[in-house]
Amino acid sequence: MMGGSLAGGTAATLEASGRPRSERPEGPDPSLRRFTVAAVVGIAVAGVPFLWVLWDLWTGKVDLLRKEAYQSNFYDLQTRAILHGHLYLPPGSLGIEGFVHDHRTYTYFGLFPSLLRLPILALTSSLDARLSAPSMLLAWIVAAVFSALLIWRVRILARGPALLGRAEATSYGVLLATIGGGSILVYLAATPFVFNEDLIWSAALTIASLFALLGVLERPGWARVVGSGLLILCANLDRPNTGLACVIAALLVAGWFRFSRSDRTNRRWFVPVLGVGLVPLAVGCAVTWARFGIPFGVPVSEQVFTHVNAYRRRFLAANGNSEVGLQFAPSAALAYLNPAGIRWTSVFPFVTLPAAPARAVGVLLDRQYPTASVPATMPLLFVLSLWGVVTAFRRRSPGRAGLARIPLLAAALGAGALLAWGYIAPRYLADFVPFLVLGSALGLVDLWRRVQGRGRRTRLVTVVSVVVLGAYCFVANVGIAISPNGEWTSVQALQYVHAQKSVSDVTGGQLAGNVVRGSVLPYWAPAQELFVANRCAGFYISTGETDKTVPLQQREHQTWVPVEQSGYRNVLRVTFHEPMSGSGTGFPLVTIGPDTVVLKSLGDAGPGRIRVGFDLDDPQAPSSGASLVVSLGRSYRTVVVTDPELRRVTMSFGSDPVPVLDSYLPDTGTISVYSSAGVARPPASVARIVDSSPPGLSLCRSLDRAAS
Repeated sequence: MMGGSLAGGTAATLEASGRPRSERPEGPDPSLRRFTVAAVVGIAVAGVPFLWVLWDLWTGKVDLLRKEAYQSNFYDLQTRAILHGHLYLPPGSLGIEGFVHDHRTYTYFGLFPSLLRLPILALTSSLDARLSAPSMLLAWIVAAVFSALLIWRVRILARGPALLGRAEATSYGVLLATIGGGSILVYLAATPFVFNEDLIWSAALTIASLFALLGVLERPGWARVVGSGLLILCANLDRPNTGLACVIAALLVAGWFRFSRSDRTNRRWFVPVLGVGLVPLAVGCAVTWARFGIPFGVPVSEQVFTHVNAYRRRFLAANGNSEVGLQFAPSAALAYLNPAGIRWTSVFPFVTLPAAPARAVGVLLDRQYPTASVPATMPLLFVLSLWGVVTAFRRRSPGRAGLARIPLLAAALGAGALLAWGYIAPRYLADFVPFLVLGSALGLVDLWRRVQGRGRRTRLVTVVSVVVLGAYCFVANVGIAISPNGEWTSVQALQYVHAQKSVSDVTGGQLAGNVVRGSVLPYWAPAQELFVANRCAGFYISTGETDKTVPLQQREHQTWVPVEQSGYRNVLRVTFHEPMSGSGTGFPLVTIGPDTVVLKSLGDAGPGRIRVGFDLDDPQAPSSGASLVVSLGRSYRTVVVTDPELRRVTMSFGSDPVPVLDSYLPDTGTISVYSSAGVARPPASVARIVDSSPPGLSLCRSLDRAAS
């Protein structure tokens, strides 16, 4: 597909150049062949860190369906709703992320990833909540392929049939490797859940839409116009701000065809291209209206989180009941465009996110996370993009590079919209990626146009500079991606700190300087700080995130990830004997001080199987966990971890542990196991296998001694 599209672009350009057929090269285009090899190698190199981060990331095993414990099933729930002919979801199924409009629960996430799931979930339920990683991989492939196509199209427009040399081809391979493996896309792969899946598809579909629109500008035809319309529709059904930017681009292209004096032959394409913009816009508005009764945006006041969080209500009251406004631009610009927006340390992985959350400049922000910046983490793409802007908008742009002005402007609008949002997080750097891809393509093509004909030394310095900057982008973005975040498990944290210690032992033992000891775990500490609690009763690593605006999460110490724990871990065996009578019926599994973990029946799930859920029955903060299907007569390994430092209870179920509960624990105490003795027909039996962690905590003790 790539070769055919590229060849078509080359042939079209040769024809447009007026060269007679007898003078056109016979056989495969050597420039195209050289570019294709460089593109494939670049994408393959980028795939190495991306796939490891997506499929493994310190878990110790390759899992093609890796998922996070929570917030991985939103698109699946929406797919199920679509299969039933509506858009509303089961009440409470989205937790605090749900929007309750007219007494029905909706999600604000787009339809596109849900539509992708339709053929699979129509046939099976076994993959529910396990499709985010495959979907994100598909999005990454789409982004990589269309980035390659876009780079080649830009080169054809700017330089026509100019021969592609090895050094120039190498630089394009490095650029593609940087887009796929040295950009924020790798960070998104670290957490395969709904929020990151939304963003990586947004980047991919926007890049594809820009490529298609540039093709329409170059040589309009029905195939190109219809293809661009479908891509823009998909982009609009995924993420509103970048989708709307693509719509604006199509409308501007239509206007250019209608009013341009330089080429009157394209006026007949005004109406079709106008439809390319208006149809996706109308469909997007219809979906938003069906959900919330408004054509644009989301009613933030109707989100569950707004009702349960006092700070969110204070934030909205201070900002005109809106999350969007120019008053947020200074804070967002400081976070996303700060040239120093990254952290260098003496400890592996040496480059990470800043140690503290982004700073608010004169306003209340909704949420703010430690956030790196575009120029600090993606300098190759950033510098080349600035060059590309100048190239496209100069009075005499090379060749037909001026055609990229409208797509470049649209990509800038999609990224610029982020500056007016009062929520700052590193994942939103993905909105800059389409602009960086198109801008860097323009910049690099023009750079080689200027280098062409110069000496070998100049070409060598150029390609080495591109390679060095690209390598830095790899180091920075992989370092950010493999560092702890709030979604990590203790298994990931343990493997990560082991890696830090191994590198530290070789480089001089700097890790000991990150270790702090005490009897009480603080609510917050700079990212990467290690805390030894009560002489290794617990060992934790800080994410640097802050939950000061969410009191419950602050009480749970969710800014810390446990590395090793001792004395809090109980391993049980749960055996189900017969169906529990009636949906909603439950029985206690364990008691923890005054609290009880209750296993609840959620109904039959087929012959010999039932669906069960897990709740924490607590008078102060009752909570519900996940649900899953179990088989009657089978024993399941169940791990219950209570941690008085984190003030949390977590529970995993099965030999391939599935997290089923993660709740605030107001009071801790001895775990008592439910006994079925004396019960005539117990629905299940529970037996304790292990009541403490295996002896050791060697990592904690080793670092504790080194820090003494």
